[in-house]
Amino acid sequence: MNKFELQSKFWFWWPILAFPVLLILVGGTVWFFWPEAELSDPVETVDVGFGSIEELTLIPAFRLAYLRANGGMENMEAIQSVRTNGIMESGGQGVPFFSIKRRPNQSFTTLKMPDYELSFVVNGDQVWQRLKVPGQAPRHELKTGTEAEAVGQMGDFFDPIMRVLLFNEGKIEELAPGVWEGQEVLKLDFSSDGDNIRGTAYVDILTMHPVARVEEFADGRERKVLYNDYRTIGGMQEPFQVDTYLDDVLQSRVIIEKSQVNVGTVASLFQYPGDDDTSE
Repeated sequence: MNKFELQSKFWFWWPILAFPVLLILVGGTVWFFWPEAELSDPVETVDVGFGSIEELTLIPAFRLAYLRANGGMENMEAIQSVRTNGIMESGGQGVPFFSIKRRPNQSFTTLKMPDYELSFVVNGDQVWQRLKVPGQAPRHELKTGTEAEAVGQMGDFFDPIMRVLLFNEGKIEELAPGVWEGQEVLKLDFSSDGDNIRGTAYVDILTMHPVARVEEFADGRERKVLYNDYRTIGGMQEPFQVDTYLDDVLQSRVIIEKSQVNVGTVASLFQYPGDDDTSE
């Protein structure tokens, strides 16, 4: 897989790399966007089993259950950074990667190819790329336009569902009981602003784990993302396998091998180094 093929696949992969952090951090600010009056009644309806499916179709009850499933408010607010290592599989090839994300909007992701390393970095509004080839000086490039827009979303802590849910960047069409592959779930239909995506998320009512997300693009294509092998990391629930399909054809599989929260990072890691490789 050459550099250009890898880049084109990365534009499709970025939401998958982002997801583990999104899941971990989603509760950190979710409470802020519902009036306090709405939060008092559902507290008693969400029991040890998170509540019945009828109760969980109420958005405040859904929010409280999701928060509890991920360790509670205090635990989530304590999360400041996450480092993830794993393998991306696509087209019969496996690419090792590591990714560091830091609040509020910084990320550093490196794909390790046999002959080179390609890194994508988000530092707020600034997006840049680093190419490291053995025996050569590292090359750095600031990104603009559509490339910067695509990679820049790696710096977001929240995926399209949560941006709709928390920040009103779109519309919640419906939260209702549903079925996913014979499993009783909560079905959340949404549309998001800016990227012309309409989607549906499916959440397991017993664990409050998202099991799938299906998105429809403006050109008629459909992307399906399946989340599996959940594990507890820092009190949060994180999927260690994520499969992505485009029009029912498997495009990639991301396998997380290790994930750590609150790892030490320095601000200079995300700063554009110019001609000097000061990012390590």
